[in-house]
Amino acid sequence: MITKIDKLLMDGCEPQKKERICRLRGGESCAFDGAMIVLQPIADTAHIVHGPIACCGNSWEGRGTFSSKGNLHRMGFTTNMGEMDIVYGSEEKLVNAIINVYESVQPKAVFVYATCVSGLIGEDIEAVCRKAEKKLGIRVIPVNAPGFVGPKNLGNRIAGEVLLDYVIGTGAPPLSALDLNGVINIIGEYNIAGDLWLVEPVLKEAGINILSRITGDSTFEEITYAHRAKLNVVVCSRALINVAKEMERRYGIPYIEVSFFGKTEMSKAMRMITDCFNSLNGSNSLNIESIITTEEVRLSRKLERYSHLKGKKAVLYTGGVKSWSFISALMDLGIEIAAIGTKKSTLEDEEKMKDILGSDAPLVEDVTPKNLLRLLKEKNADILVAGGRNQYLAVKEGIPFVDVNQERHIPYAGYKGLINLAKQISNSIRFYTRKPDVTSQRSQAGSPNPAAKKYPNKNPGTEITINPLNHSQSIGAAIAFQGIHNALPIIHGAQGCSFLAKVLLTKHFREPVALGSTKLFTENVVMGSEEAIAEATTGFIKKNSPDIIGVLTSGLSGIKGDDVPGAIKGIKYENPACEVIHIPTPDYEGGIETGYSKAVETIIESIVNRKESKAEIPAMNTFDSRFSSSNCNVNVLAGQHLTPADFTELREITESFGLNPLIFPDLSALDGSRQGFSAIAVGGASVDEIKVMGSSSFTIAIGASMEPAARILKESFGIEYIVFRSISGLRYSDLFMKTLSLLGGRQLLPKYERQRRVLIDGMRDAHSCYGDKKICIALDPDIAIQTSGWLEEMGSNVELAVIPYHCPAADEISAKKVIAGDLFSVEGDFDLLFSNSHAEDTAVRLGTPLYQTGFPVYKIFGANSRTTIGYRGTLAMINEIANLMTVKH
Repeated sequence: MITKIDKLLMDGCEPQKKERICRLRGGESCAFDGAMIVLQPIADTAHIVHGPIACCGNSWEGRGTFSSKGNLHRMGFTTNMGEMDIVYGSEEKLVNAIINVYESVQPKAVFVYATCVSGLIGEDIEAVCRKAEKKLGIRVIPVNAPGFVGPKNLGNRIAGEVLLDYVIGTGAPPLSALDLNGVINIIGEYNIAGDLWLVEPVLKEAGINILSRITGDSTFEEITYAHRAKLNVVVCSRALINVAKEMERRYGIPYIEVSFFGKTEMSKAMRMITDCFNSLNGSNSLNIESIITTEEVRLSRKLERYSHLKGKKAVLYTGGVKSWSFISALMDLGIEIAAIGTKKSTLEDEEKMKDILGSDAPLVEDVTPKNLLRLLKEKNADILVAGGRNQYLAVKEGIPFVDVNQERHIPYAGYKGLINLAKQISNSIRFYTRKPDVTSQRSQAGSPNPAAKKYPNKNPGTEITINPLNHSQSIGAAIAFQGIHNALPIIHGAQGCSFLAKVLLTKHFREPVALGSTKLFTENVVMGSEEAIAEATTGFIKKNSPDIIGVLTSGLSGIKGDDVPGAIKGIKYENPACEVIHIPTPDYEGGIETGYSKAVETIIESIVNRKESKAEIPAMNTFDSRFSSSNCNVNVLAGQHLTPADFTELREITESFGLNPLIFPDLSALDGSRQGFSAIAVGGASVDEIKVMGSSSFTIAIGASMEPAARILKESFGIEYIVFRSISGLRYSDLFMKTLSLLGGRQLLPKYERQRRVLIDGMRDAHSCYGDKKICIALDPDIAIQTSGWLEEMGSNVELAVIPYHCPAADEISAKKVIAGDLFSVEGDFDLLFSNSHAEDTAVRLGTPLYQTGFPVYKIFGANSRTTIGYRGTLAMINEIANLMTVKH
């Protein structure tokens, strides 16, 4: 039996088809992500992800679409499937989740997305949606686009089919809308950064009225009556051409394909639209030449200040309609196209590029970071125009960069958008020209450093997680590997698992992040995917020569039961120079901290060498000079909650006591100090350093989640340890300094005595801003413990602490109430909210300031250079937050 997905793939893979969607030339994300990109901009509908935490946790609020019709596109809804849901099924849970969402946010309709896990175990989401629809009386629509069925562009098509099958043609427009001339639908425009808001006013002035927007800045209702438009205007031809074609067949609506990027394409689009209407009407009822002339004259005048861009060279790498329309936009600015990446472009896109640039257009299919850098240098390019994941490739080499993909925050469409594009290019080029010292030499930073309460759920009885606080274990494990020199984590799952994770990690650290994928597709799921592990891992080893690889299992590969250890044995046999380790991180359990700690524990168990002879280790209460005279090496197991700047501070403090700290993982290189681009992690602890951790004299674990790893070192090598739940605040900083003093046999340095006095003085200065203030923290457990501890010292009351899952460490959180929940469960009257960047809307809802901390933080600058530990870091936080609360009051 041929399914609709099979048909889409077969139809799209014929070379002569302009809508070709073969995965070999597709994007790097998955079908699930592609479907969400199309449907989620419908902002008065709820979008429920039926699967474990990764699919929603990695992507929610990560797409740059804007809407004036609602805010549900900025919220994340997931059933957050756990292991028991997978074993026993979770269709009833999904029904209840849909009902909970309806009662919580009153959406006009609900879209329910299958994921790899729910798709693989055979959840019948169509039946569930019918059942929920009957109960609620609103449309509940299934979206069967699990990540493994194909790439992002296939997901776009599947979403288009969903609209055709369930939405378009089911409603009637207001009569006033049909009385207008020039009634069109815009298809494939998602209002990224407000693009449509720069185009629509110009169209309206020309007498061109939009009936339905599919789907940027749209309502569910307006899409139901899209079949009543006179003309379909398709903006991104590869994504939703199937919608236009089928609407032509069903409803007789003709379609055209246009671009709104750049002066040339914008004017061309307006002429094409009016020509179509004049042809349909048999008259010249729409005459837009005067409007085009006015806009172009105004544009030319404003672009005069950017005349210095003429003659500059750009390397362009994007996909879909942007791959050729941005060529035209750049040429409008007088910029020469030095090279164009075509990996994400269709054959038709390539033909359009050649139409613009000629048959010898500089098309390049190899767009690996190494080759992009080579092109930029060989072509003497002035700027890279690409997606956000390539930003730090450019930044690290000091090459100007402009982001043109869906995560951007600046609109580039229409005449005004071209001015924005010119401004961004100009600003970027001038910045690097003005600061040549930023890029004068490659840094050597890449070289390795020497050296039992019960807490309730958010809302008993609910089956839905709204605006999740949690993230997948694989993200946590991937972060741990960034702290190992020459390391590479590989997520064994669909390509969206690594794509969405990499986007989020890059946004958080503002640094290139090493992360690979086995990119599982349907045939791997059906026939087995151990071969994919071997192929991907061996390929990375040959290409990048890492010292260590971690194969991280996803929810998909976890429930498939792949024999990952067996696959790894063969790889290790063929590549003895590289340590290859399997870390089970299924996203249906745990979270970012458990994934991070699992990675640390597994690496210690796998590669730390046993001592040939065990020296007698003194007990904790017998520290004296003998302890450090023979061995001053100490293991420092640093938790995921520390910032990159904290790792540097931690090393400096520890070394000041005459100790040689082996910090693992060591994320200090992610503070922005390293230069150059590498496909594998650069900086951090080396594999050779990790191997000798068993010979250290003592272990310091920072964060409750690091205690299991410290215990492994004690059980295997007899190394005593101490766990610091926090090293922030006066009390815990004192304890940390005292411990180091005992281990190193040295007194506290005068500079730290001074820092302590300054901290005490600062605490006294700011105490009035904290006394009796009501605080809410919504964070992962380790950082929740650290934050609540020093807030208690300052006299604040942590009224509510929300953590993403139950764990024993919750006992250590100094709060009146602790719940396991999500951001949507944060309710109350607070003076301040501590949480990650996703909590911005929550803070607005509560009417309270937000201090962005934890993971992910990407809406403020400087988070990774923020020191939060010790006397100095504590004082900085105290002052920063006091200022924040002073502004409010």
